Amino acid sequence: MNNNIKEFFASYTIKLFIWFWLITIISIVSTRFISQQLSHEAFNNVISKPATDHDLRFLHSIEHRIKRNKITSIKALKHFSAKRFKKKPMNIWLKTTDDDAIVKNLFPLPSRHKQAINSFISNQAFSEPKTHLFFHTRITGPKMININGTEYQLFISNEHRERSLGQFFHLLPVWGRIAIPVSISLVLCLLLARSFSKPIRSIKDATAQIGKGDLTTRVVTKKTSSDELGQLAHSFNQMAEQLQQNQSAQQRLLGDVSHELRSPMTRLQMALGLAQQQATSEQAREQYLQRCQVEIGRLDTMVANVLSLSRLENTLQKVECEKLSFNSLLEGIVNDEQFIANEKHINIQLDCQAEVHINGDSTLLTSAVGNVLNNAVKYSPEHSVVEVVMVKESQRLLLTVQDSGQGVPAEALSQLFSPFYRVNLARDRQTGGTGLGLAIAKQAVLAHQGKIYAENSTGPAQGVDEKNTDSVTGLSVTIELPCL
Repeated sequence: MNNNIKEFFASYTIKLFIWFWLITIISIVSTRFISQQLSHEAFNNVISKPATDHDLRFLHSIEHRIKRNKITSIKALKHFSAKRFKKKPMNIWLKTTDDDAIVKNLFPLPSRHKQAINSFISNQAFSEPKTHLFFHTRITGPKMININGTEYQLFISNEHRERSLGQFFHLLPVWGRIAIPVSISLVLCLLLARSFSKPIRSIKDATAQIGKGDLTTRVVTKKTSSDELGQLAHSFNQMAEQLQQNQSAQQRLLGDVSHELRSPMTRLQMALGLAQQQATSEQAREQYLQRCQVEIGRLDTMVANVLSLSRLENTLQKVECEKLSFNSLLEGIVNDEQFIANEKHINIQLDCQAEVHINGDSTLLTSAVGNVLNNAVKYSPEHSVVEVVMVKESQRLLLTVQDSGQGVPAEALSQLFSPFYRVNLARDRQTGGTGLGLAIAKQAVLAHQGKIYAENSTGPAQGVDEKNTDSVTGLSVTIELPCL
């Protein structure tokens, strides 16, 4: 369940959807927030709190000075306040206490600020002095005073310097208010575009390098990336790896073919040269010509094997499948190989534990199994046993061929099925092989959607003294094929 959820959210489609959805939501929310901050209600939003001692003392000081100076008119109060508080950025507000309340401010103020404060003082009933915070102004009051027989409520105000986020937006010019949501969406979309383009650009650059012939190029990607672009990068790296392996295999094949052809050609030229000498006797000339015939046969076999391997490696090669009894096919192969094994007094033991039918090409399967079995006979010592065991597991058959030879080094197991590959020591050119048998077997098995692998099997081989088993392991080759 957890893996399904991870795969779902790792999908590039889902990531793309979430990114666009998130950007849309953020753009809508930010636009709505700014609109609210710029609305009339937000502009007139007021926070009221108890007045501080400092504000109350200042308010009481102004009331005391008005009484002490016996100010009898608002004009005189304005003149007095302008002289007294010319260095302080403050304002004085007066509100009449009758039903038709009139609010006056003594000093100039921006019209939008004046309108908001005037509306607030006019429409509110005040019972005790408090401090009221607009986003632009701090106002404290009221304090009752009498000027020329008229009762007024006295308020003092100054600039409010503590800005909230909404106040900050409101103080911006129109172009600045528009630029904020545009910038937010720009940054998010830029990040989104970069997250999309970076892996695509890496794949493009790697493709260009591959096109120039640099098959060592790989796309650098996060190992944890499992979205579509991560899978694309992984597939690209696999393709590049396969191309590099194919190129290396082609170069190695050309080198191996050249090397393998050189030896019999050299021996053939030497035999012909000796046979053409006038001093050569008839008997010697006959031996040289027989040697030429042997070398020509080896060349013919090698060329035939190379062509067979080339056809099998061609992905366009069609496999002509038909329903076969694998038991009958296997018995025929064992009988043919037993004829060769008799020269070394080797016994091939066949153990078929089930009746198996498959859809396959009899020619290719015969070639595959015959090459494996021939290889086992070739590298088994005289008077030993080669075991051939076939079992059926579910919808697959397992055919195991085990020889009684010395086995191979562990590091060579994965290379046994490469063209012209030979292991040193027991498996060298002294056997007379071309190194193509197991490679042909591998391609034939792969053509049937099967697999083939080799491993060393420990323990004494049959027919060998059990007291001397340290150097005897034997090689076991297993073929897996789908069956009916």
